[in-house]
Amino acid sequence: MKPANSRRGGVISGLLAAALVLFLVMTLAGVVVTRSIHVHSADGRDGTDVSIDTPGGRLAIRSRENMDPAIVGIPIYPGAWSTKDSGGAHIEWTSADGHKDNNLYAIGGEFRTKDPAWKVVDYYRDQLPSLMIVSEEDSNTRLEYKKGGIKRIISITEEDGETRIGFASVGGRESN
Repeated sequence: MKPANSRRGGVISGLLAAALVLFLVMTLAGVVVTRSIHVHSADGRDGTDVSIDTPGGRLAIRSRENMDPAIVGIPIYPGAWSTKDSGGAHIEWTSADGHKDNNLYAIGGEFRTKDPAWKVVDYYRDQLPSLMIVSEEDSNTRLEYKKGGIKRIISITEEDGETRIGFASVGGRESN
């Protein structure tokens, strides 16, 4: 009959060997992944472009500063000025076989005006008849509409003597 301690030593040795094998497999997988994924970044005059190449395809992200919301159907309120936060991005996935599977365009930012919020809300309701008021609380109004696969959101908030007009537009390539 063997002592109980030798049996316990065999189990511990087996667990250590299994942990070592698992560690080696995870290390090898990490090396394969890091060698097969490449990230490229390029700063341009209008923003930064980033592309990520993977074995399954390519993810391209193009960001732009100072995007004009009028290009996606949101008119700029007369006399409003742009803040530094206005910008946008185009996100595109191309599979390894060259098929462009999913595209997403997103534009967002903020404008400001000295006019009261109610006047800004009236302007957008006149300009965009299909616009719906989604929420209205105190001096904060959120408006939305969807046309051609693009969802547009306008947020109007009166604060410190100014009206902030936030905009966001999200949609796929087929809608632009």
